Amino acid sequence: MRNSAPLVLFGGTFDPVHRAHISAARAVSKVLGDAPVHLLPNAVPPHRPQPTADAEQRLAMLRLACHEHPSLIVDDWELRQQGPSYSLKTLQHFRQQHPEAPLVFMIGADSFASLHHWHRWQDYATLCHLAVVPRPDSKLASGEVLAAFPESDAYGLCGQPAGLRLMLKRPFLDVSATAIREALARKGDCPALDPAVSAHIRGHHLYNVPTTTHSTDHEAP
Repeated sequence: MRNSAPLVLFGGTFDPVHRAHISAARAVSKVLGDAPVHLLPNAVPPHRPQPTADAEQRLAMLRLACHEHPSLIVDDWELRQQGPSYSLKTLQHFRQQHPEAPLVFMIGADSFASLHHWHRWQDYATLCHLAVVPRPDSKLASGEVLAAFPESDAYGLCGQPAGLRLMLKRPFLDVSATAIREALARKGDCPALDPAVSAHIRGHHLYNVPTTTHSTDHEAP
């Protein structure tokens, strides 16, 4: 198969979206030749607490954070589905839409280490490549997962539809969404957020932000 332009999927609650999300998405896009990255906010995360902000607000914050990055595409497909937001279902949908294209699923190193516990994880190797984003103190993935997704480079991923692994090397900002929400509740702002996202949060009184803050940021239109 000749090399083809890949399509990248990046799912999460984005509650709220922060600089580490955007940095990782841009890094994967760049290494894959400015490939489009679809950021897909979960409707009902199956294995974690439900989002604090509603779907409309999380979409609005994502659009603000991605506004200046044309390779980042805010995609509400999971929000329009019924039931839990299973990544396998999402991958199956995009594979049906793009039968031959290289499909790349972004995953944190901590999730990659536990992939062998995921439901039907072996099916992922027939549906997508993995772009593994480093996380502090992550464990090593199991041997069977490493064997199912041999390590490759960007050129290799572009040469076939699925089944390879790209390990991102650069360090990324270590940010916890929980810590961000706590900082917002205390101070009404957090440096890990895009200023437009911070302004939106304050303007809509999300995450229990104080009613009076002293930030110089302006409300986004």
